[in-house]
Amino acid sequence: MAIFHMSFSNISAGKGRSAIASAAYRSGEKLFDDKEGRHYFYARSVMPERFILTPKNAPAWASNREQLWNEVEKKDRKSNSRYAKEFNVALPIELSEDEQKTLLTKYVQENFVDQGMVADVAIHRDHPDNPHAHVMLTNRPFNPDGTWGQKTKTKYILDSHGNKTKTPAGNVRNRKIWLVDWDKKEKITEWRHNWAASVNQALEQKSIPDRISEKSFVEQGIADTPMQHEGINSKRHERKAFNQQVKNYRKSQAGYKNMQEKVVNQGHLDSLSKHFSFNEKKVVKELSHELKTYISLESLDDKRRMLFNWKNSTLIKHAVGEDVTKQLLTINQQESSLKKADELLNKVVDRTTKKLYPELDFEQTTAAERRELIKETNSEQTIFKGSELNERLMNIRDDLLVRQLLTFTKRPYVGWKLLMQQEKEVKIELKYTLMIHDDSLESLEHVDQGLLEKYSPTEQQKITRAVKDLRAIMAVKQVIKTQYHEVLKRAFPKGDLDGLPLIKQEQAYTAVMYYDPVLKPCQAETIEQWQANPPQVFSPQEH
Repeated sequence: MAIFHMSFSNISAGKGRSAIASAAYRSGEKLFDDKEGRHYFYARSVMPERFILTPKNAPAWASNREQLWNEVEKKDRKSNSRYAKEFNVALPIELSEDEQKTLLTKYVQENFVDQGMVADVAIHRDHPDNPHAHVMLTNRPFNPDGTWGQKTKTKYILDSHGNKTKTPAGNVRNRKIWLVDWDKKEKITEWRHNWAASVNQALEQKSIPDRISEKSFVEQGIADTPMQHEGINSKRHERKAFNQQVKNYRKSQAGYKNMQEKVVNQGHLDSLSKHFSFNEKKVVKELSHELKTYISLESLDDKRRMLFNWKNSTLIKHAVGEDVTKQLLTINQQESSLKKADELLNKVVDRTTKKLYPELDFEQTTAAERRELIKETNSEQTIFKGSELNERLMNIRDDLLVRQLLTFTKRPYVGWKLLMQQEKEVKIELKYTLMIHDDSLESLEHVDQGLLEKYSPTEQQKITRAVKDLRAIMAVKQVIKTQYHEVLKRAFPKGDLDGLPLIKQEQAYTAVMYYDPVLKPCQAETIEQWQANPPQVFSPQEH
């Protein structure tokens, strides 16, 4: 039996609603919200039939659901803005699915789209006895050039001489003039009547005697109790069961994904596990628990990046005066465990490399290069030989160099701190080696190669590697100094930067890079003004 059900509502910011979330829920499509920086997606057992109808002045992007509602929210930014009007309508079950769609499309086109609205239509057929449609309508018309038009304009109240009048409080009297009549109560009554007429016409064409009316039984003079439309309340127990099925499905999917990650990580571990000793396997288990990740070449790289970014933000907070003692303690503990895991994997990588690549000269490669070589060997399941091996090593060196330069130049303050720590560790190790023959770091600077002959080949190898590391550290420290100097000199051409402590350079550098990325010359007092009254660098949408 055909029934009449049509309800209108507004999707507004004042009620905490989102046009993107609403469109995603009704269409079953995954949509990205530019303002919130997140996706909205609602799984449905039966995918809706969805389409968009646009008026003649609408731009091309109005046919893209994601862009359409993002543009709506970008245009209407007030806390009480109404993003869209929506109506929910029951479709007559006496008609076929194609006939229902044709009826709805013709009605929406004539009553809304031809009047200047964009209509986002979603037909839901989750239950065969309750076919219905959700139609979201834009509230703002389009100008002839495809830009958004105005919903209202302000009209001043004038006196008999044509001058503006004022209220007792001194405000200019005015009233709002609506440029469209889409919010009038009479318009909703008209739309409801037109839907009933459209459905009755379609039923009549198919010789179906049933008729519907937007009027109540009282208005029609019928002494009967009206039926209620089957909405969410009448099917609550079914929806609850369905929602539980969805939750169980998602839980099983999450468990499956977690198991897949474990299998992948275990695979990376197995590729090197045959080179672990029994005691090393015990250490791997302990470190995996401490770091909360499987000990593999890839997982340690991810952990290192995570700790580096965390430490970067924490040290920056420390540089501007925040108390970050607890965070730094946790980070240091994680770094200590990471260092042990790195040392262990380096040993295993060296064993594996000697076995797979006996022709490789260890003196001419670093631990990082050998790790990358083993990672590529495992990834491609291939042992490289001859010229191919040399080419791989060259590419690995280039990639590592670029990665290191980007790391230090992107976060110079943290890079400097890490370099100081590395320099300290290298010097301690070198100091103990030199003490064997009563030498010191200072004496090392004044000796030639011949005076190192008293050291064993292993000791000479340690000294040579340490000197190389120290020279590399000095070179990168100079890069960081140059970066600070060049940026601050351009921002403060008359400033005296030579005697400025590193932490003060970092504070000025951070402020300049954030507030003045084009590095226009400015005064030292400018930073104080920025701190007292920070300029708005990004709009809320950009954030």
